Amino acid sequence: MPTTFADLPREVIRNIVNQLYDPLELTQQDRLTWGIFSTVDMHQEREDCLLSLVAFGSTCRRVRREVRATIFRCIRISSTAHAHEVVRNRGGWARYVRSMIVDLTMFDDARRPRSCWQESALLTALLTAVPNLSHLSFFADASDDSTLALLFAALIPHPSLHAVPPPAGPPSPSAVSAVSTSASASGSGAARLPAAPFAARLRSFGWRQRAAPPAALAEFASTSTFVSALHVLRHAYALSLLVLDADMDEMRQADVLEPLRELALRTAPLGERPSLISLMLCGPIRGWDGQFLRSVVDTLQDIKELFIDRPLGKQRASTTVESFIDLLLPLADLPQLRLLQIGSYMFPPATQFAIATRLAGLMPSLIVVGLLGEEGDTTWWGLWRGVRGDLGNGAGHGWRQAAHGAFAASGPGITVQPLGDGHLAQLGARLEAQQRSVAPTPPWEASPSARELAEAGEGDAEME
Repeated sequence: MPTTFADLPREVIRNIVNQLYDPLELTQQDRLTWGIFSTVDMHQEREDCLLSLVAFGSTCRRVRREVRATIFRCIRISSTAHAHEVVRNRGGWARYVRSMIVDLTMFDDARRPRSCWQESALLTALLTAVPNLSHLSFFADASDDSTLALLFAALIPHPSLHAVPPPAGPPSPSAVSAVSTSASASGSGAARLPAAPFAARLRSFGWRQRAAPPAALAEFASTSTFVSALHVLRHAYALSLLVLDADMDEMRQADVLEPLRELALRTAPLGERPSLISLMLCGPIRGWDGQFLRSVVDTLQDIKELFIDRPLGKQRASTTVESFIDLLLPLADLPQLRLLQIGSYMFPPATQFAIATRLAGLMPSLIVVGLLGEEGDTTWWGLWRGVRGDLGNGAGHGWRQAAHGAFAASGPGITVQPLGDGHLAQLGARLEAQQRSVAPTPPWEASPSARELAEAGEGDAEME
């Protein structure tokens, strides 16, 4: 019988560590906010869990080994010294890193001029030192475009040299994996399997603006805000989350549509398909209330979640239910859309309920709608299909009074109510079960030409 931590099985210690703090565990609130994995501002409860984990790791050496693997899963690089430290530990704790935020403000040093060649070389060494990295976010601006373009060109070979993406598993060797493998082997003395190529590992990517660009720079340079990320988006076929944040500037429609075009051109290895995308847009969008959403739908169909935060900037707008529904109507053509959040427009609870009800009828796959309240807080509405009555939300009675029947069936087999704890996962599981139960569409129903060919074949057989 174990008497100390050192006597416990490794699996037990690891389970205790993960229960104390897991930086990659997403709560429902995490999923519905911008804090994905490496959060910029950690809330107090999560910070307390981290401090408890650190204290637990100080008990003995055996526990510390397990704690290190968890603590270094998510890191933030805010200085060149931090970047060099990761590179030095490429054979040690760097292999635990799964999520990373890189703040390119670290290159803003008034004592020396910037060099995109030196900066990209350091970033390339940094990212090749973390062979298990899956989630990456940059704080960048227009002055970093050359640095990032060189970085991604080094990490992802040109299509002429690497036309077909390699499968994610078992991974095939590449220039990136060779560097990370040799580095880890030299650091630990033990050979490891080659790391999967960077483009095959990337699951989430964020480009967040750290400073507003000079006026009219985009027109002068004939470029777009996110031009430096286009190459990685074209090849990251496993990417499922994209954050484009230009809150300090006004995005043109082309700034958003160009990254979406690259996503639409992704090619997956044989037997796989590009992942559906959760798209987060933050910041004012020029011409937002025109044909923007129609252009988004026409450019990329594989959108499963769409968050549009502050499309009108700091301005708060009010509109009628009919006008708002007309604005969102193009999104009904997204066959996989599950979650929709729109900011800038403020509505009282009763109006929010009416909008969510209308959207539930227009979009069969939609299960969650986020709308801005009069106090500036987002209310998340769950759309329950085939369920009637109150689903047990803690604030049920108050919402029933405020929304004038928020828990009543809003249509044939649909109930709309604010999300309660755990409802997001339940809604997702119900939708997936429903989709699995639907029989595949016969090819002659999906394609008129195929049906005509089948009928023509039967006619030929009868004539014979």
